[in-house]
Amino acid sequence: MKTKLFNGLALASILLVSTTVYATSLYNPNSPNLTVENTISEVDGAIGGFLDSNGNVNGDATNPDNVSILYPISGTVYATVTDGNTGETLGSYKEIGSVTATALFDVSFFGLTGDWSLLPETMPWTMMEDFRMQVNGSTFRFEEKLTGRAFPQLGPVEDPAVTGTMALRMAGCAGVREISGAGAYANKVGTLCLNGTFTFDADFNGKGVSNCTIAVHDPIQ
Repeated sequence: MKTKLFNGLALASILLVSTTVYATSLYNPNSPNLTVENTISEVDGAIGGFLDSNGNVNGDATNPDNVSILYPISGTVYATVTDGNTGETLGSYKEIGSVTATALFDVSFFGLTGDWSLLPETMPWTMMEDFRMQVNGSTFRFEEKLTGRAFPQLGPVEDPAVTGTMALRMAGCAGVREISGAGAYANKVGTLCLNGTFTFDADFNGKGVSNCTIAVHDPIQ
């Protein structure tokens, strides 16, 4: 009996030490109030012109020097409600802000009005420096360029025979900085990642819905 008790205590001690060592080996640089902010944004957009190879705005779509489609977008940002104990995203949300930006699409995006099987596996896109997202009273801008990709070879998200539309899968990430000095994330820096869809009609008007993740930190001066 004593032997079993001793062995049990020894095992418990080993487990405690192992757990303590493992726990202390993990380091999270974020203070408790700097949580990942999960958002859902809804935006609308339309062609606003073209950007030529010299970075000038040019409305002539036939000019071979035009390399990007200017696509201003604007919309609403919502915050998902999460379980504070498990981090599980729940099914409801609350409105918290807005987003405005000018997306830059490669001219290959015009192929979306035709046969998607003829498009490349991925198509690049980005956003201009006029990006602004307001979240919980804080305003973010891009500190580092957004690097984005669209994935036409995965096919449309929905069944076009049912909906009459074809939504394109898109993703991208950028470095961001809070510039207003106000709100819940005043003066923070971090990352913004998008993972969503964009639906274009025959006139290339579009509507997008994106799951966004903003991870914010204290800047190191």
